[in-house]
Amino acid sequence: MKKPFIGFRIMMKYTLVCAALLLASTADAQRFHFGPKLDASYGALKGNGVQNKYSAGFQVGGFVEINIAKHWAIQPELLYSWSQYKKAGDFMTYYNNYGRSAANEKINLGAVSLPLLVRYNFNKTFSILAGPQYSYMIFEDENLLKNGRDALKKSEISANIGAQVNVGSVGFYARYNKGLSDVNDIDDRYEWKSNHIQVGIAVRIM
Repeated sequence: MKKPFIGFRIMMKYTLVCAALLLASTADAQRFHFGPKLDASYGALKGNGVQNKYSAGFQVGGFVEINIAKHWAIQPELLYSWSQYKKAGDFMTYYNNYGRSAANEKINLGAVSLPLLVRYNFNKTFSILAGPQYSYMIFEDENLLKNGRDALKKSEISANIGAQVNVGSVGFYARYNKGLSDVNDIDDRYEWKSNHIQVGIAVRIM
């Protein structure tokens, strides 16, 4: 059974935390920094009945950097993520009881994503980041199943790891995002897990 309200409550809690941190950052500019970010995201969905091929998407949103020690920081983010996946040619082989033979190949998804990253700054120029991410799907454009059923779950847990090069107030980063939870909501026979490669820019405005 789907529990969208649980995911929504979690999303709202993270949003309130991020908003509070943004307000607090004005009180201590040395400890808190924030700004917008944008990246190109290349994602694929791995599993039976879907293509494990990367397609272009994007993420846009903001981040807060909270310095907790000389080299260590916590970086929560609030993002809108757009992903594109593709149905495989053998989809009906696995889901002949549920699937639509005339379903579109493309699967388009929009989600609110909330990474909570630990950041290690080697120096002012180079940093590495890693941490979990929660995503809640707010838009789904696919018609894989009969009777208007959704094929994918609303909530997803994933993990991030990446590096960032900082030039003044501008950071250029690359990340790998690995889906940890199964997003297949058709049945429990086959798992679908996502993978994303992200390249982007983040700008400190304070």
